[in-house]
Amino acid sequence: MNSSICSKKVRERIPSDVRRRIAQSSNFACSICGKIPIIFHHIEEWSKKYSNDEKYLISICDTCHRRIHGEYGILFSKKELYYHKNNPKKPLLLSDLLPLENKRNYSFFIGSNFLSDGEKAHYRFSGASLFTIDTSNGLLKLSILSGIQNGEPVYLMKDNELIVATQDVWDMSYSGNSLKIWKRSDNKKIIFINLIFKSEVIIIKEMNTSFNGIPFRVFKLRSPRKRQIDKIVKKVKECEEVYYKRSLEIDNLPRIHGIHRGIDYDAEIKKTQKLELKWYLERYLEYEFYKEFKWEWNYYFKVLSEVLEKSPIFKNNNFPIFFPNELRKTKERIEQIRKKYSKEFETLKDIIVKYGDSIHYGNIVRQGSIEVG
Repeated sequence: MNSSICSKKVRERIPSDVRRRIAQSSNFACSICGKIPIIFHHIEEWSKKYSNDEKYLISICDTCHRRIHGEYGILFSKKELYYHKNNPKKPLLLSDLLPLENKRNYSFFIGSNFLSDGEKAHYRFSGASLFTIDTSNGLLKLSILSGIQNGEPVYLMKDNELIVATQDVWDMSYSGNSLKIWKRSDNKKIIFINLIFKSEVIIIKEMNTSFNGIPFRVFKLRSPRKRQIDKIVKKVKECEEVYYKRSLEIDNLPRIHGIHRGIDYDAEIKKTQKLELKWYLERYLEYEFYKEFKWEWNYYFKVLSEVLEKSPIFKNNNFPIFFPNELRKTKERIEQIRKKYSKEFETLKDIIVKYGDSIHYGNIVRQGSIEVG
């Protein structure tokens, strides 16, 4: 393409609705050979028409695109391209083999849950492995289920091969480094999966499916409303006042037991009474918090923990936490990944996995599996 001509008018981005219609018309595959991923080619050169009209655009794979712009000349004439545009291959099953087998130290996150690079690691639901990493034979194999129907697993990826049935896909974006599939349900757009591939990690940002009829979701819960936080903060302040008042009453209790063998029994009893008082007040706050957030409380409980950390009474004691050496190494690796891909992980901050009424947040699986249902 002549760069001097191209410089006269910068190529405009193809509008998203145009890209979607073109991709849908070929079932999200190359119109010529049926492969994925696809790009959009101007049959009529941009430098001549300056147009992103969909009648001039065709969805093709990178291989077929090189056969149009290759150094050995054009393989497909414009007439042939228009034919393929109007008569696309339209496969019902899309597949692409990802070159992952030689990777090592490869991990993935399901929301905020980390599945590490052990020889075999599983995230299991309803007795089937939803996500599996297996390097036991020296080659990495990754499998991901899209659901379980009538007890039978349906794969989105099987041993590194991506498999997508196009019958119920409303829109799809796949580049080889990311996969996003939208579906239609009751005239609503639902993201079936939002998957990102990086050099060391795969990230499941969002997913909506079911396993034997039980909903499975990877999603970001809405942030608590300011009204809700203010209400909890007010309850904490009230409990602090109760603690201060009752603690003063405990301190003013008369001494009865005295000191024996160097132990001040009255002081120890008062200390125990204060700890019991604090424990009961914390349980009261948890109950109030549960009423506010209802069935989502076991995730939002971290919000309560953050509020309590600001309290001089209810904040956790800063005792050192000791981790087994292997777990400590895994945590260090997680932090390295988070730092390296900070932009992607910023969006994972409050993403959870929900299967039925079970919520998973911040789990670590090194080897073995998490089993639910």
